[in-house]
Amino acid sequence: MKHIFKFSVIFIILLSTLSCEKDEICLEDNTPHLIVRFYNQNIPDELKSVLNLEVNIEGIEGEYESETITAFTDSIAIPLMVTENRTRFIFTLPGDEEGVEDNLDTISLVYTQEDIFVSESCGYKSVYHNAKITLTQDDDNWIKILEPTADPLEIIDENLAHVKIYH
Repeated sequence: MKHIFKFSVIFIILLSTLSCEKDEICLEDNTPHLIVRFYNQNIPDELKSVLNLEVNIEGIEGEYESETITAFTDSIAIPLMVTENRTRFIFTLPGDEEGVEDNLDTISLVYTQEDIFVSESCGYKSVYHNAKITLTQDDDNWIKILEPTADPLEIIDENLAHVKIYH
């Protein structure tokens, strides 16, 4: 009788241990953001910080609806729309003095989106192919040159900048 009891306890412990699932943690890269670096228009190899830059993303509510990125920055990471094949950004420099209006520049990015299965714990991520970026010209652009870092522009990771902005 003791053997049957011991065998039953060992069997139940073994069965419960084998039925547990491993904890899955996603360690893979997620959907990449658009990486933008800011450069000095007069010295093209020199990074140039932007003071109080505000970036609005058309169609996104919440954190990036009206987000001030930072006080000084020479690079930013911006999420792209995964529900459409385009994202439109409004880059705003606030007026420095009283009475000076904010300067808004609009940038559009059109791309082909591909969803890739990463793993069960991570799910899917989106990558963006053949992206084309354009600056809407107006009478007072603070962005002087908008330059993709590759042609065609592929946004598949966040290791390198995707776009250079000269101001």
